[in-house]
Parts: sequence; C-alpha cells; structure tokens
Amino acid sequence: MTQIISNLNVTELIADQPIGPDNPPLLFPEGHSDVPEIPTQHVLQASDFAVSWEDNLTEVQLDKFVNDGWIIIDDVFNSTALLALQAESGFIEYRDAQLTAGIRVSDIRGDKIRWITENFFAGFFYLESINTLAALFNRSLFAGIRHSEAHYACYPVGFGYQWHSDNPAGRDERVISAVFYLNDEWAANDGGALEVVDKQGVHHNVMPVANRLVIFDSDLRHQVQIAHRQRYSIATWMRRDGLVPFVEENN
Repeated sequence: MTQIISNLNVTELIADQPIGPDNPPLLFPEGHSDVPEIPTQHVLQASDFAVSWEDNLTEVQLDKFVNDGWIIIDDVFNSTALLALQAESGFIEYRDAQLTAGIRVSDIRGDKIRWITENFFAGFFYLESINTLAALFNRSLFAGIRHSEAHYACYPVGFGYQWHSDNPAGRDERVISAVFYLNDEWAANDGGALEVVDKQGVHHNVMPVANRLVIFDSDLRHQVQIAHRQRYSIATWMRRDGLVPFVEENN
C-alpha cells in the first residue's frame, strides 16, 4: 500500500523569516518541484487561480479573525479554477487518513485523503494562491507563516471527524487552518457541517458550500459532523516551521 506522509515531525521554527514579496515560499522542497506533464497543464495557468485577497480580507474581516478566531470567504475562485479543483478531487486515488501518531482511528475520523504534491496541477495552483493569502496575514497580523500544506479530503456517507484542534498537544507549527469546499448544491440535510468553537466559546455550524473558504486559528476546537452525502474538500494549514518533503512509502 502506498502512503503519503506529511510534515508530521517537529521541525525547527524559523518564524523570523515569514513569506512575503521579498521572500517567496517554496511550494515544495528543492528537488521536488518538477511538475509532470499532464493534460490540464495545457488549459490551466496560475492566473486562473488569482484572488484579490486584499478585497476579500477587509479590515472588518481581519478584526473578526483577531477577536473570534475565524472567518468565511465565499465565491473565492472563478469557475475555471473551481471546476479544475472539483475534477481533480474526483479522479485521484485517496488513502486512509492517519492521526499525528501515524495510527488510523476510524471512530475519530472517517475521511480519506490525498496530500497535494507536485503531481496535482490544480492543487499546485491552489497552494500558490493560499501562500499569497498567508503573505497577507504576515503583513497584517505578523503571523510568521513560512509555507502552506494541504490535502484533498473525501468523507464517505456516514463519516465525520470528532472534536480536535489542528495543533496536537505541545505543538504549535500550524498557525492558521483553512478548509475549501468542493460540493455543488449542498443542502442542510446533507449534514457534514464544520462545527467551530470560536475564541468566545460560541459554537458555529458552517455548511460545506462549494467555493467557500473557512479560515480559523489552528488552536480552535472543531469537528466535522456526519455527512449524509459524499463530501469533498481541501484541508489546508499555514505553518511557521521549516518545509519538509512529502514522502511516499510503498508497503
């Protein structure tokens, strides 16, 4: 069985060199940046994923993020980018998700995932756009973000992810988390809402509506409620530690 292991180990914190215009991030470590020739390269380009984050992340939104620890941005990408991400999420081979300790516990989380590497062309452009957002957080909130990582996630019918935070005990590499949703025409009776407890202790239920990005402090408690329809998304983390290669293991 093939597994893709993410940056789960503690690495050196280098938050004194956050990403920005003069310090662009590597999307992948040196020697891991060759994008394979696949058909979508001929129809997609980085400009298809361009987002004016400054217009979306207003001072009001930033104040809400500081005070409450979370915000929502709707209608993030244009139709070309959204369709490309939807298509890519539907054709990839998913793997069983793992907890940080490397053990799958199916009664805690039921999603299947695939980490975005250089092999995923639409996902590559998505990460480029997220790193632009991270640079804005660095300028506005001195967040100290160095790079981002993300994986496609598929929740089969009848599964969710119980209460957790994205920084396990004793860890603080993840600064800001985000989830981008891919399902069209999602209804309330489809379940699968993201439930977040904000900094004031208030619970919020967020429906996984296509082209919606939910952004929250990585220390906030949250869960994915049981999905009654197959649910697709991209889980994303903006991190302040060193970039570590994704490793594929064949068992």
